[in-house]
Amino acid sequence: MTDTDIRTALEHATGDLRTPPDLLDRVRAGGRRRVVRRRTVLAAGLATIAAGGTAGALISGGDGGAAPVASPLLDHPTRGDLKNDAAFLDRVRKAWRDHLGGVSVRGEPHIAWAGLAPHDSRVAVVAQRVPQRVASPIGQISYGLTGFVEQTPDGLHVISLEEMLTGATNATAALLGPDRNVLMVLDDGRGIRYSPAVAYTERGKISRTFTPLDFRTHDGVAFEATAQSRTLIQVALRADVPDSQGDRSVGLVNLSRLVEDAGRGAPPAGTARRARLLAGPASEADDLWDLAGRDGYDDRYGYRITPPPGDTWILRGTTADGRRFVVQTLTSTDDRVRLFLSLGTPEPVLRGFPDSAAPLPVQVRLPDGQGVVVAATGRLRYRVAGGTWLPISGDAALLPAAAGEVEVTTARGQAVRVRLA
Repeated sequence: MTDTDIRTALEHATGDLRTPPDLLDRVRAGGRRRVVRRRTVLAAGLATIAAGGTAGALISGGDGGAAPVASPLLDHPTRGDLKNDAAFLDRVRKAWRDHLGGVSVRGEPHIAWAGLAPHDSRVAVVAQRVPQRVASPIGQISYGLTGFVEQTPDGLHVISLEEMLTGATNATAALLGPDRNVLMVLDDGRGIRYSPAVAYTERGKISRTFTPLDFRTHDGVAFEATAQSRTLIQVALRADVPDSQGDRSVGLVNLSRLVEDAGRGAPPAGTARRARLLAGPASEADDLWDLAGRDGYDDRYGYRITPPPGDTWILRGTTADGRRFVVQTLTSTDDRVRLFLSLGTPEPVLRGFPDSAAPLPVQVRLPDGQGVVVAATGRLRYRVAGGTWLPISGDAALLPAAAGEVEVTTARGQAVRVRLA
């Protein structure tokens, strides 16, 4: 379901009530943008709202004699090197039933794949039909549930649960193991490719190399070792064949769990996207100068566990000789900060990789003596050639070209002096 689908369903079901405009953005905090996964909890919540709201917003009920929706996860024989291990398959089915509890399902759970992962753990992918119903205003049918089951020292655990909808692609990858450093990818027929780490071009654009995954060795599943940490995911996955919405992204089934384990994705206190107009009038064309979301500057196939560690800045203004400028920072999925300057045209120039924890993370000297742009969280003042300290109004400014030093006083009252390059 798209953002519009979800908001429309909520609005139809709740009458005069309105959801906050940033509701979905906050729900996705810590996750990838653009992809709203079809979670069972979300579907159940919408169905509950619809039951007590305007009729027809969401139609639920039995199958009405409709033919079952076809799906490889539900209809193809079990694959994997443990497909004939009856005892393990029975344990997987029991763990699956225990996890579902009282959820209404049809028939028996089907194990699509069962095998050994490189870290000597047993893993399975399970799918099961549910009573079919129309689950969105655009006519998508909910017909099943799917999830990954992983063996741990405490027994078998279902690490994901996702609703299966017509016209939608389910997540097919998971990070496994105690350190979540084993990537497992289930072949979904879309030609999934793998990238081990993010890199950057000289102009500051995202540069990733994607190579095909070998699904033959493990009978329909590929495994890759990853450089994983509690807060960063280096890998990315991209499908050669887009889904029905034209998206080539590949979902990570336990991303929500990783977000929770890292602290529910809550941003550090005080972090924000700080947009400031430093000099000159605002312009309706400002959005054309914003790099956020522009092709090539976003790690669109990567994953994020936690929000960026520091503020994101976009500082606009006009120089004394009439040229528009934008100084902007972007933080990618590896938490590296890129600093850009656009002067005269919307085309940016990379000005380095500043430290987000530095007292003055933004300082860009404009050419031709047009001044120096500075920004930091705290109380600022500057001076020229060892002269009198002059206050700066706000947390960002376009200073005279002669400015040589900035003092930043943090919220804790610590004053740090930074010499301008």
